[in-house]
Amino acid sequence: MGAGVTYPEGFLAAGVSCGIKPDGQKDLALVFSVKDCVASGCFTTNQFKAHSLVWSQKHLPSASVRIILANSGNANACNGPSSRELTVHLAEKTGQLFDLPASSVLLASTGIIGRPLPLEKLLAALPELKQNLSRDGHLSAARAIMTTDTHPKEAQRETGLTGRRKSVVIGGMAKGAGMIKPHLATMLCFLTTDAVIEEKALSLALQEAVDDSFNMITVDNDQSTNDTVLLLANGLAGNQTIHPETEAYQAFARSLKELCQELARAIAFDGEGASKSVEVRITGAFSRQDARKAARQIAGSNLVKTALAGGWPNWGRILAAVGSTNVRLDPLKIRVKLCGIEVYHGQPVPFSDQEIKRRLAGKEIQIDLDLGRGQHQATAWGCDLTEEYVKINREE
Repeated sequence: MGAGVTYPEGFLAAGVSCGIKPDGQKDLALVFSVKDCVASGCFTTNQFKAHSLVWSQKHLPSASVRIILANSGNANACNGPSSRELTVHLAEKTGQLFDLPASSVLLASTGIIGRPLPLEKLLAALPELKQNLSRDGHLSAARAIMTTDTHPKEAQRETGLTGRRKSVVIGGMAKGAGMIKPHLATMLCFLTTDAVIEEKALSLALQEAVDDSFNMITVDNDQSTNDTVLLLANGLAGNQTIHPETEAYQAFARSLKELCQELARAIAFDGEGASKSVEVRITGAFSRQDARKAARQIAGSNLVKTALAGGWPNWGRILAAVGSTNVRLDPLKIRVKLCGIEVYHGQPVPFSDQEIKRRLAGKEIQIDLDLGRGQHQATAWGCDLTEEYVKINREE
């Protein structure tokens, strides 16, 4: 049995080195379905978009996708019209190798912006990719999309739904460590399922999952030209077709969201140079929008992140961060907890410096803030900010 993107029935994967990365590490991945897939995607809102992303965006949603081809080490962005033409050629040649139309191939890229797409290297590696495709190839594919990630990121879920052939499951892999900001970021995520599902239901479930996962993480508040989330469903479980507003849809959407949140947390907690993971939980918000905005603002505050890196319980930075937004709050009712210790409740609350510093020295940090204005809540994920982040990003 496979895992990650090959956990669902009918999906194969492989990862190889095509020579983009100078150290010889894997840099080209392929995910293949033995059957046409209903497919949907979510993409960066950055006005500059990678040519690979534009190609995929143009061909989604679709009912006939079979392949995702993704490279790392080259963003294929802001590199001129010639690379746009090379991107089309790459999709065409990939399709020909599998006797498929170019429209059956989705593309994604991640890496350094502004460099020409190394088409010859990519094309030369395609036969090896095809030959290596297997259910065991999920990990090599997950490694091949990594850039500054410290480890591959994979996950899978059972949905609880059953079909004529098997139970419905979902799998996925992701990459991301820097240029991570809400509204997607320098991240790639490829999701697969063997569910029989209507295109509208698939797209709706994906958008809901992305909103509460990848759109709630931050590492450095810098947004990428390349972030892409793709979801393919090949229907091999043989279940009754999933439609919106049904119990089956709710079960599928819930499982998809849980899987996306697991991958999103893995991205946020693997932030470049990070030494600690950070979870920000907002309660008592006037609206869902207020809760989300407050959570993301705190998780993305460089002053909060650096204080946490130093193990410093400076709750004033948390209040300042949320106060800089237009969320509705009651200054006299706001409550703040750091790692479970209340530090503010309309005014400073006495606490043990020794105990709170002990907890802040750990690898997992929780910030709880009650806005005192309602019943809505939200959670955002991030990491601390260390000198190592600067070292990683001052080079390229």
